[in-house]
Amino acid sequence: MAMNDKQKSKRNFRQSKAWKEFKKKKYLECGKIDAITRKKLYKTWQLHHEDLNEENYQKLNDNFLCCNNLTHKVIHWLYNYYKTDETIIDRLKAEMDRMKAINQGGDNEQTEQKTGREKI
Repeated sequence: MAMNDKQKSKRNFRQSKAWKEFKKKKYLECGKIDAITRKKLYKTWQLHHEDLNEENYQKLNDNFLCCNNLTHKVIHWLYNYYKTDETIIDRLKAEMDRMKAINQGGDNEQTEQKTGREKI
């Protein structure tokens, strides 16, 4: 698939010396730890732009987050829903709580009571 002009501009910026030095600086500042999972950054880690405004893409400031590649993908995927429905976080947490309760043992009735979700 061919790149459009914006994609080419971003690619060129990410190849610049300024970007590479900034990325290395942020890597050291974060202690080489994924900001979300608190796990070691892998070789394919990303420097996530929190500011998604196109005109701010090349501004090297504090609006960046060090995270592993999958964490980065999840953030962008989830944000697409979150920006129009913030309660997605509540539903996601409820599901994580339910899975944790189920996988830590106990019968289904206890699990339903712990998570506040009714059996179907």
